[in-house]
Amino acid sequence: MKKLINIIALFLIIVAANAQQLDRSIKPAAAAAKAIDIKDAEIFTLPNGLKVFVVEDKRAPIVLYSVSLDIYPALEGDKAGMQDLFTSVMGTATKTLEKEELNREIDLIGARIYSGSRGGSARGLKKHETRMLELLSDILLNPVFVADELELNRKKTLSALELLGDDIGSLNMRVSDALTYGKNYPEGEVQTKESIENISLNDFENFHQTYFAPNVARLVVVGDITLAEAKVNAEKYFGKWAKKNVPTTKYAIPAAPAANKVAFIEKPGAVQSAIDVSYPVELHPAAPDLIAANIMSYVMGGGMNGRLTQNLREKRSYTYGVYNFLSPNELIGRYQLSSGRGAAQVKAAATDSAVYFIREEMQGLINTPITEQELADAKSYFAGSFGRSLEDPNTLASFAINIDKYNLPKDYFKNYLKRLEALTIADVQAAAKKYLKPDNAWIVVAGDKAHAENLKQFADDQIVQFYDINVNPIAAPETKTAEIGAEQIIENYVKALGGVAAIEAVNDYKITGTVNAMGQELGYSQMFKKPEMSLMAITMGGMAVQKAVFDGEKLSMSGMGGSQEFTEGEEFDTFKAEAAVCPPMNFVKNGYQMTVKGIEQVGDAEAYVLDVNSGSVKTYYFDIQSGLLLKTSATTETPQGAMQQVEEYSDYRSVGGMLFPYTVKQKAGGMDMPMTVSSIEVNTGLTAEDFK
Repeated sequence: MKKLINIIALFLIIVAANAQQLDRSIKPAAAAAKAIDIKDAEIFTLPNGLKVFVVEDKRAPIVLYSVSLDIYPALEGDKAGMQDLFTSVMGTATKTLEKEELNREIDLIGARIYSGSRGGSARGLKKHETRMLELLSDILLNPVFVADELELNRKKTLSALELLGDDIGSLNMRVSDALTYGKNYPEGEVQTKESIENISLNDFENFHQTYFAPNVARLVVVGDITLAEAKVNAEKYFGKWAKKNVPTTKYAIPAAPAANKVAFIEKPGAVQSAIDVSYPVELHPAAPDLIAANIMSYVMGGGMNGRLTQNLREKRSYTYGVYNFLSPNELIGRYQLSSGRGAAQVKAAATDSAVYFIREEMQGLINTPITEQELADAKSYFAGSFGRSLEDPNTLASFAINIDKYNLPKDYFKNYLKRLEALTIADVQAAAKKYLKPDNAWIVVAGDKAHAENLKQFADDQIVQFYDINVNPIAAPETKTAEIGAEQIIENYVKALGGVAAIEAVNDYKITGTVNAMGQELGYSQMFKKPEMSLMAITMGGMAVQKAVFDGEKLSMSGMGGSQEFTEGEEFDTFKAEAAVCPPMNFVKNGYQMTVKGIEQVGDAEAYVLDVNSGSVKTYYFDIQSGLLLKTSATTETPQGAMQQVEEYSDYRSVGGMLFPYTVKQKAGGMDMPMTVSSIEVNTGLTAEDFK
């Protein structure tokens, strides 16, 4: 024991002496980057042409099988969206298992099985390997495409297309993709209602028969498995997969514009603008300067500390964030700088200023080298990301595929950190000069047309080209002058509903129906009783999700978020103003300021545009021909910023001599919540007890 104590004492003396000599003001030098111990894939090929890569990894009793197709399918044309629907339907049933059985079998072994238009994968415990492979091979080789699944996913896709016009980020992305790549390139094809409706089960079967073949596929096996075991399994489950001649499509490769072009997509009343600066770029996944290009992109806008966000968010408060993406590809890559994809949009009033500073940052990175600190931070980020990615078997699978597909050296990924550490500031600036093209880009903006004129300065031809939702060029939308007064518009509306007498004859009414919110069907009810009592309730399974009751003096709101009462304030004023059979009849009496803004197109109809200021502005769109209200639009401030709320009205029917809309589409925050009325009852004798 005494000897042990002396050894410990000696150790402490040595540590103390070294500590006295240590200057903690000097940052320790970083250790030289080392090669990473990544096992090489062992490779063999089955007689049918299937190339198999095996990476043994005994860290956990898990195994991954991944089948990837190396194919170049024909353009989808008037069936654009087919491969997306194929991916949604693929794997829901096979020739031996219906949907419920297949899902149950996968759940029983706790596996993750995925399939789509480019292959499939399965990952699970080693002890369930046999059943997992039976299911994966059955899904990939013997799929059954079920009509009900096609119709379900077709409906979802069509619903998403309907929402596009109300989400400026998605709208911007759709148009930017098509303009950057062109409609005759896979990534540029435009899905439309017609193209989605054109797709049939026969298209899925033809695609599978044409492009699913072992001789254009790679099977990667990673995990707790030996080469011998992998050979047996590959032959057993994929050896009978018949090889075939698979056609290859030669695409017209898009190029960056010779000079800047500006595209605009109108979203009337939008309080924000979504901005994309995008162009094709020749950046191959095996490019020698790929890491330098990635660091350049990261410094520009790879995160919250990127120059773009620091400029537009921290310095100018234009946005919550703006980022850029540099995507390599074997045919053609893409540079995209966006405030509409995965980030908040820019304040509408700052649209042209934001574009100016975006281009300034791009040019600045070309002209001025990045700092030592920016380089160090970027290297640290990529080193950490790379290290963490090695925990995922899918990463090892992608390494094996890329080494083979792009003819990379076997130690390409092993020496990633060495190549990263060796990069210099000069390397990054060279990448900026090569890949940043502030004068050869598509500048795509979605927002209110009032901000389009100021964007001409960024177009080489001084033209802002407008596009519709299907990326067809259109003439700049015009707001026609309306030779009519606000009171006359309201008078026409009252007549269209049935006239003053019919409206005043309604003492009470009750509306019931359903609201579809995020795929859930909710119950809806609304009641009114003169002079100004109203109730609105949304229910799920008989339980109130939201309920608002106004008794003429007090507004009570309750639901899943708790209960509140108001006798004044914005919510109170809004409900009080809306507590009427025909609220617009009271605009003049309430002293609201009304401004006729002109005539605009709403769907297939021309409509008078009327701004009504009751303390906050709400815009009403009245059909010129029928006089009926087609749409309202208002902006609400939320913790995430300004949000536009839109309601569209259609299917008017007469009840008790007055017209009521039976379909109301509510849109806010990128969500579509259509309400369908099932019944409207008028003058049923509602009492005050009904409004509690």
